[in-house]
Parts: sequence; structure tokens; C-alpha cells
Amino acid sequence: MTHILSADIGGTTCKLGIFDKSLNIEEKWEISTNKTGEGILENIYDSFIVHLNRKNIDIKNIIGMGIGVPGPIDFENGVVHGAVNLNWTGNIEVSKHMKQYFDGPIFVDNDANVATLGEKYKGAGQNESDVVCITLGTGVGGGIVSNSELIHGHNGSGAEIGHFLVDQKKRFQCNCGMKGCLETVASATGVINLVHHYYTNMNLKSSLHDLISSKNVTAKDVFDAAKAGDAFSLFIIDKVAGYIAYAASVISVMTNPKYIIIGGGVSKAGDILLTYIKKHYEKMTFRPAQDDTHIKVAELGNDAGIIGAAGLIKTYVLDKGNN
Repeated sequence: MTHILSADIGGTTCKLGIFDKSLNIEEKWEISTNKTGEGILENIYDSFIVHLNRKNIDIKNIIGMGIGVPGPIDFENGVVHGAVNLNWTGNIEVSKHMKQYFDGPIFVDNDANVATLGEKYKGAGQNESDVVCITLGTGVGGGIVSNSELIHGHNGSGAEIGHFLVDQKKRFQCNCGMKGCLETVASATGVINLVHHYYTNMNLKSSLHDLISSKNVTAKDVFDAAKAGDAFSLFIIDKVAGYIAYAASVISVMTNPKYIIIGGGVSKAGDILLTYIKKHYEKMTFRPAQDDTHIKVAELGNDAGIIGAAGLIKTYVLDKGNN
């Protein structure tokens, strides 16, 4: 057996790939995701068959299939507990459903975990066995690889990094129903929460005054202004970085990762955010736990998901000697 099939299912497109055993991409492509939620898995399988036939690869030569899904997962059983972006409600037995078409190993995990695995194997994680990824987008997600395996926990809530309680004042509501989560102060939404909270209470004037006053300011505006030296924006970046560093600090004494990788749209702010995160992290983290730990920006972009989904098969089939 020589190949791995990989699917990263998103609300707009499904990214699909054929990989070799070393997780090199042999071919990658996309198909549209059916907005009704119907037939998504069938469409993925049909597309795999078309591309396998084109490459003269027999499905019997497939080692396994890895699938990333944007929703909470029962990893042991390959069940998704609803996926809002896919219009999937209730428990969807993804693995069982796919076994109608393919009887080899099928592993299903959430999109943040597979992206983390992708960065571990082929990105900023340098194939180290202890790697953490914190993804900063509209929300905050992430994954933790410890001793070469993803942490899931007893009910799948392991590595829900966005829900660290970091804002002790609990100023902003999180989508989870709680207040004070990392997501409320470090996501793109969190940046704006902090902007509006502090701007009215501070004497610092900002080049973003008009955008802030009209409630049209974006996280990108804040980072761009910070890079240009805007004092208020730099103050906000410093606050955001402090919260991220706190989460990274706690993780460091729990699993002691070699690499802490910052991904997602907010990470495009680049060096300025990383510099501030490192400054706070070094001050607050147990010295032995931060020794030779590196904080880096994610490297794989949109390919992290399909590489990581293929990485599920490498991790849980090939490296365990199950094939």
C-alpha cells in the first residue's frame, strides 16, 4: 500500500489530496461544499475515485483516509457532534458513513487539530514530537501534539485553547456562554473588543480615531497602525500578546512543547505580534519549561489542513505499525 487520501472539509470548499507515505503531496484539488450539508461525503469519495483512476491508482492500494471537519469530534468513533458551517446537526457518523465506500482505516478529527498536525509534520513544527498550535482567526482554536500524538481528552475537549480563562475581569462574552476566554481578547473579534473598551478610557489619541468612533475599525487596521507606530494600537497589541503568552505559558508547564506555533488570520500581523508575545512569555514562564522552546508563525497556510488530515494516517496507522 502506497498512498494516503486526505480531505479538509470547509464550509465553502473541500480541499482534497493524495499523499505518499512521507506526507508529500502528489496531487491536491478542491471541490465545492454542498451548502445544504447533503451528500458532502459522497461527493468527496466520488472525487477521490476520479483522481485515483486518472493516476491509475487502485483504491486497494490506499493505506487510509484522513478527514478534517469544522466541529467537535468523538475521535475514537469518528463522530462529529454537529458542524454549523456544514449544516450538519446532531451526531454525524463520518467514519461509519465513509466505510460504506472504503473499508480501510478512516480517521476523523477537527480542523484545528489536523492543521496542528500539518504544521508538526511539514511546517513550523519541524517534525518534533511536542508541538502546540494556537490559531487566531474570528475565534481562537488550536491543537496540542504531545509525544507525537494529538491530545483529545476523555470527551474531546482537550486543547480547546480558545477557552482558557485569561481575562480575570471577565469583561467580554464568549460564544461558549462564558466570559473571560482567550477568544474574547485575542481573536480578530477580541482585538476589537479591547479597542472599544480602552479607547474611551484613555488619553492616547490614535490615527484610527474616526474608524474607532464609527465602529468600523478592524483587527488589520489595528496591526497596520501599530506597525506605523500608533501608540494606542501598540498598547492594544501588547495587551493581546500578553493574553496569548499567558496561555502559552500554562501549556509550557503542562506539555513542554518544543515549538509554539501561531497561526490563523491574525498571525499575518507577523513580527510585531510575535515580538510582543515572546516578551511576555519570557517574563512569565517557568524557566526550565521555556528553555529551547521556540515561538514561530505557522508556515503552511491553507495546506495545513490536508497535510494534517493525511498526517492522521501517518500518526495512527503507519507510525503505530498498524499497516
